[in-house]
Amino acid sequence: MLHIKNISVSFDGLDVLKSIDLDLSSGEIVALTGPNGSGKTTLLKVIFGELLPSSGSVQVERGVRIAYVNQEPVDYRGTVEDYLLGARPALLNLHRKMESLRDYPIRYAEYINDYHTAMGFEFEEVINRKLSTFGFQSTDLKRDFGEFSQGQRRILSILKALLSETTILLLDEPTNHLDIAMTVKLEGILLSQRRDGIGIIVVSHDRTFIDRVADRTVYLKNGESVAVNGGYTMMLEHLDSVYSAKQKQAMEIDRKIRQLEAEIVRRKNWSASKEASKRYAADKGYVGHMAAKQAKRALAVQKRTEKLIGELRETKPFVEKPVSFSKSDYSVPKRKMLGAEGVAFSYGDERVLLEATLDIDTTDRIGIIGANGSGKTTLMKCLIGLLEPFSGEVYRNENVNWKYIPQNVISFFERETLLDELFSTGIEEVKLRSHLANVRLRGERILSRVSDLSYGELMRAAILKATLSKAEFIFMDEPTNHLDIESLEVLDDLLDDFPGGFLFISHDRQFIARHGYRLLIIENGILRSFETSSEIDLESFRKSLDNVLDSARDAEIRRRDAGTI
Repeated sequence: MLHIKNISVSFDGLDVLKSIDLDLSSGEIVALTGPNGSGKTTLLKVIFGELLPSSGSVQVERGVRIAYVNQEPVDYRGTVEDYLLGARPALLNLHRKMESLRDYPIRYAEYINDYHTAMGFEFEEVINRKLSTFGFQSTDLKRDFGEFSQGQRRILSILKALLSETTILLLDEPTNHLDIAMTVKLEGILLSQRRDGIGIIVVSHDRTFIDRVADRTVYLKNGESVAVNGGYTMMLEHLDSVYSAKQKQAMEIDRKIRQLEAEIVRRKNWSASKEASKRYAADKGYVGHMAAKQAKRALAVQKRTEKLIGELRETKPFVEKPVSFSKSDYSVPKRKMLGAEGVAFSYGDERVLLEATLDIDTTDRIGIIGANGSGKTTLMKCLIGLLEPFSGEVYRNENVNWKYIPQNVISFFERETLLDELFSTGIEEVKLRSHLANVRLRGERILSRVSDLSYGELMRAAILKATLSKAEFIFMDEPTNHLDIESLEVLDDLLDDFPGGFLFISHDRQFIARHGYRLLIIENGILRSFETSSEIDLESFRKSLDNVLDSARDAEIRRRDAGTI
């Protein structure tokens, strides 16, 4: 369906994409992933024709139609029906004129006939059929588009793209703003479209999502691409293998270089000893002549050896320094952090939380999950004192050094530059720079203003600051939002190394499975244990339930085997 050949894109002399090749077949899902700024969205725009490449070509088979759903929040004023009819603009115009003439029977009848001839009523039936498979009711058609959540609007935007008779669907981070249930719904939608022969290219940082839907995964970094069959897990294994191979190759080249450098030193020493020997020789002329000859030969060999060293250095692969963390220099004793009994909260007449009871100590690692709007952030704000509960009691141990990292992570920082912010922890500059380098904050980035850093950089810096401040407990509200793949991996390692406990809200299933030793869910305003609740909507949570709990059990077994629990 699609052939991308040798695509390169440059902006102001900076190579964003370098000689990218990619094919897409009918009924295939290809995931694009990689760090922010690696060119994923740029590649989608080149495929869609919104951006011209610096070189290379995009070839689309005859009859193929491409639809592109970008990552920007969808804003539309009007009904859901009008929004979806907009997949065919001519029909939408006819429909609007027809509806405006209801009070004029003769003209209304003419437009009904035109609408029927254009197969408008058949298209409405298609919309109704697809609407239910996308998790909506037929009555939703008459509702205002703005009444729906950002996640629901994202699903509707994908439905609209598919209604436009597309055969290739380009999706840029479609899981943004989706809770677990809606992400599972999206997975089902994409898999069903694959069965119908739709080719899909999706940009995503959701590792579990990629594993579940991708036939192939393409990893972009530094303008170059690596492709594997399978999802994120297969890509990670491949990248680990490539890293090991490059590291082995680099070590072998370093060994050869050391040998050659030793040979240069040996020949220099040999030449110097010959030069010294002529001072004590009986026939200085003969010995001097031979010493000069040997020195000249040694110099020629030295030059050839130095040239070979230079060639070896040019062939040495770049091996990016892996993220490494020195163990924290403090420990956290187990003691009570927080207790809540019967906590309830209302926004005016709207009851958000009906009942929440829990106990947390400083070694707990607890995840709170639930649908968007279920009250997760409200509960966390009640627990840390930003909101006053409508009823119930909260005990918080203020003798514990705790930190709160909100969704708007930039508000966690108090100073203008990152370096000044972390200097406040009392760490000397050399050690501080080393810590920052370990979380891939190097060079000019550590001197940047906090407002200029990406969300991923801010989140890494926030966890680092909490650790350097010797925090014993962290409250985190959706720490994985807007993080790219590499930032997610670094965040995982940072939290694995953190000596204290934390309470987090997240929709990232892999993050939940890895870090949620206990999982809680808010359903209908009531906080329950996720594992033991008998009132979970199993139809919508079935896949996520299996994934989260199976992964959590595996993680628990690994932790037990490692002697950490």
